[in-house]
Amino acid sequence: MGKTDLRVLGKMPLNAEPPCLVELTRHPITPLHLAYARNHSVIKDLASEFDSYTVKIDGEMEGMEEKVLNVKDMIASFPKKEVVAVLICAGNRRAKMQETTGKAVRGIKWSEGTIANARWAGVLLRDILISAGVSEQEDDQKGFHVWFASNVAPCEDDACYGGSIPLDEAMAKDGDVMLAYEMNDGPLTPDHGFPLRVVVPGYFGMRWVKWVDQITISREESPNFYQQRDYKMLPECVTSPEKAIDEDWWGRIPAMQRLNCNSVVAHIQCLTPACPDQKTLKVTGYAYAYSSISRVEISADGGDTWHEVRITYQEGSWSWSLWEGELVVDIDTDALEFANHGPKNGRPKTKITVISRAFDRSGSAQDTDCRWNLRGVGFCGVGVGSVEV
Repeated sequence: MGKTDLRVLGKMPLNAEPPCLVELTRHPITPLHLAYARNHSVIKDLASEFDSYTVKIDGEMEGMEEKVLNVKDMIASFPKKEVVAVLICAGNRRAKMQETTGKAVRGIKWSEGTIANARWAGVLLRDILISAGVSEQEDDQKGFHVWFASNVAPCEDDACYGGSIPLDEAMAKDGDVMLAYEMNDGPLTPDHGFPLRVVVPGYFGMRWVKWVDQITISREESPNFYQQRDYKMLPECVTSPEKAIDEDWWGRIPAMQRLNCNSVVAHIQCLTPACPDQKTLKVTGYAYAYSSISRVEISADGGDTWHEVRITYQEGSWSWSLWEGELVVDIDTDALEFANHGPKNGRPKTKITVISRAFDRSGSAQDTDCRWNLRGVGFCGVGVGSVEV
């Protein structure tokens, strides 16, 4: 797998994230050694099988014909497409949800680093499906889903890993859903799905199936465990796995698909350490949504007043947004000295907390009061960072 600078949260299967948001957000395009690892099975090294690796395409849509595509032939036969898109685990910020709500969540306690912005290259799924007889007419596509499956390795909770998205998303003329074979201008590595993975820009990472070897068109969503019994934002009343099953909440709640609007504070730096009663803070972070970010705001008074920051990086329609801004914060030094019982204890210190919120171009806003859910997925409460001055 090469060099890695990740904090390992599980060894078998491997699950790990970069430990330092400052380092992660230094790079508009996430280098491979900082790209998080999320797996429900062992990592398969399929280098020796590349020449014979195939993807089966089948389904129940009228006019379709079953096809088996050799990956080498597919790469040679279809146009190459490149796109910058952010890959995000649905459990990103799970630990923050538990900390903020004070209620335990089930799952790996990810911090805020299960995110990677990468340059992907591959074949548009639309082109592949059209070659298999899928209709280009939007009315014909309604009500259908595209299943993705990887049968190369047994999973923790199912015989294989799978998931699905609506067919019209895969067939959108302005969409970029693809079968990718390159990441950051090089071949996929085994831990990122070599030789072929699904890339669904604007969707959570669980739909970006690695080592994909089967694509099916169906009138139903994928029956796979990871579509039907995981990655759903259960209501707050569902407090145990048993209740979720007994009251059929898994069947009543839709699967998570599109990214929500979110932002994270990565770092706060005090630019005026010598000034006792007024501090200038430089704040940096990241944001993302299903559509591109239009603005990010920060506040140092709990949200009473907000200040717009600068977006320093955003590429195309599907990348993350990196941002930075400055805040001037007044410090009540008299109150601090009283709280610290006068100057005999040295210069008094106080903690300043900065929060962030994001808005996207579709008009959606970060749900800053994002509520608890049993699996701890989709958390998008305000970004929070603190600094002692």
